[in-house]
Amino acid sequence: MPSAVWSGHLHFGLVAMPVRLLVAARTKTTRFRRLYRKPVNESTYVSSFPSFSHDLEDHDSDLTEGVAKTQSMPEDMNGQHTAEHQYSAVRQVFQSEVTGKEIRPDEMVKGYEMAPNEYAAIEGQEMKAAEIETSDTIDLFQFVKAKEVDPIYFERSYYVAPNSGAEKGYALLLEAMRKEECLGIARIGMHRREHMLILRPSEDYLVAYTMFYANEVRPAPRLELTKFSNKELGMATALIKGYEGDFDPQQFKDLYQERISRIVEAHMDTRIEMHPAPPSLTKAAPDLMEQIRLSLAQIESKRHDANPSKKPARKMPTLVKKKPQRVRA
Repeated sequence: MPSAVWSGHLHFGLVAMPVRLLVAARTKTTRFRRLYRKPVNESTYVSSFPSFSHDLEDHDSDLTEGVAKTQSMPEDMNGQHTAEHQYSAVRQVFQSEVTGKEIRPDEMVKGYEMAPNEYAAIEGQEMKAAEIETSDTIDLFQFVKAKEVDPIYFERSYYVAPNSGAEKGYALLLEAMRKEECLGIARIGMHRREHMLILRPSEDYLVAYTMFYANEVRPAPRLELTKFSNKELGMATALIKGYEGDFDPQQFKDLYQERISRIVEAHMDTRIEMHPAPPSLTKAAPDLMEQIRLSLAQIESKRHDANPSKKPARKMPTLVKKKPQRVRA
C-alpha cells in the first residue's frame, strides 16, 4: 500500500468521513546522473563511441559492439590493463550571465519577463503569501453525470481510502455514485495551491483526479470533416469489430524502458570507480561570531553616518620637555 500524501475528511452536506489520498499512478523511468569523464592521459587511446540517434530496435548489435569498445582499455609496458578515464559526479552551478560569477540559491529571486530584457523581480515572501494552505477537508460540492465530463480534464490520479470507522459511509457513497453513474466535483488545498478534484467511483474504490482548469486545456484544432456514405460507415464499423478485445493493461509494455534496463544490466560487471570530489568543494560553515561582529560594525557605521557632528575628539600630541644642557666651564 503506498503512503498517504494527504489525510483529512471528505465533506459534503452535513456528512464528514475521515479519508486519505494515496498516489494511484506514477510514470516509471530509469534515472541517470551526469558524470564527468576525463581521460587519464590526453595522449592515450580514445575509443570511438556509437551514435545513439538510431533506433535501438534496428541497431541492437551495433550498440552492443559500441559498449564493448568503451570498456576496452590500453595495455601498459607490462601487458596490464590501465584505467582510461576518471569519473566524477557533476553538480549544477548557477552563474550570472553578466559577470560569470557563481551564484548561491539564496541570492536568487524569481523574475517574470514583462517585455524583452525587462523583468519584474518577485521576492520569495511575495510568492509565499500567494500559497494556499493545505486544507483538512475535501469539499465535495457537486455531482455531475459521468458522460458529461471529458477525460481531457483528468490530470493526476489518487485513491481515496477510508480511515478506520468510515468504511460504511464510504461504501454507501461509492455504491450510490456508481448507481447514478455520476462523478463528484470537489476542492482541496494541497501542495501549496488549491486543486479541483474529480471523484470517480470504480469497482472497489473512489478514485480522485486533480483536474486541469479550463484555461489550461488547449483548444483543439479546427477540422473540416468530410461526409461519408452508410456503406463506408459499415465497413469502418466492421473493421473496428474485427479488432475488438478486452482491455488488459498488463499486455502493454514500455519497450524503451525494457531496452534501457538491458543496457544497464549489461554494465553490471563493468562498473566504474568514481573519482572522489576534492575537499575544497565542501564549503566551511560560516563563522557566527564573525558575522555578529561585522553586523555590529555595520550598525555602528550607520550610526556614525547619521550623526556626523559627533566626531571623536582628536588627541593632542604630547610635548616632550627637553632637559637644559649643562655648560662646561
